[in-house]
Amino acid sequence: MPDVKHLSEKSDKQLVELLKDGYQKAFEELYVRHSDHLIKLCILFLKNRTDAEDIVHDVFIQIWETRDILNPELSFSGFLNKLTQNRVLQKFRKFDIHSRFIRNLLLNRIDSTNETEDAIIDSDYTKLLNELMDGLPPQQKEIFRLNRIEGLTYQEISELLQISTENVRKHVSLALKKIRKQLLRHTDIHYQSIIGILIFFS
Repeated sequence: MPDVKHLSEKSDKQLVELLKDGYQKAFEELYVRHSDHLIKLCILFLKNRTDAEDIVHDVFIQIWETRDILNPELSFSGFLNKLTQNRVLQKFRKFDIHSRFIRNLLLNRIDSTNETEDAIIDSDYTKLLNELMDGLPPQQKEIFRLNRIEGLTYQEISELLQISTENVRKHVSLALKKIRKQLLRHTDIHYQSIIGILIFFS
């Protein structure tokens, strides 16, 4: 029988391995470890703790139900972020035009029923995101773009730019702080939510 003692000392990878074997205590430890952070992120966009808790609860139900196909070698926190992001986006689907843009932006695809209208919305959101990024120093902007827009990992950026992963991490952290500060001054709640989801959950 696998060692399930001192679960709080185990890595996410070790816990996922135990979870795949059906050990509920490992699942509970993962929930305790990650749920508060995810709930806080959801509240930033939904402005409602109950909705946020419901989303995170549903995400972990999905984790339990699909535990057999989890890959311990992949980032569990990254997987959680993606699942939670998708659930949050569902809450915005009542804003048809805006949600269409979100899906296109995050999934890098075109799935439009009104190309002219979507092109205008696309242009507006892209302009805002570019304006937020333009306030960053050149290297910081490039690292942020590679990580949050292109989806490269810290290690991949490190190898590409020939700098340490810690330096990459620091640049992303500083960029996030500055963009969040700028974003809070934007009065359009749709813009705040959409760009915010892109930034926080990527």
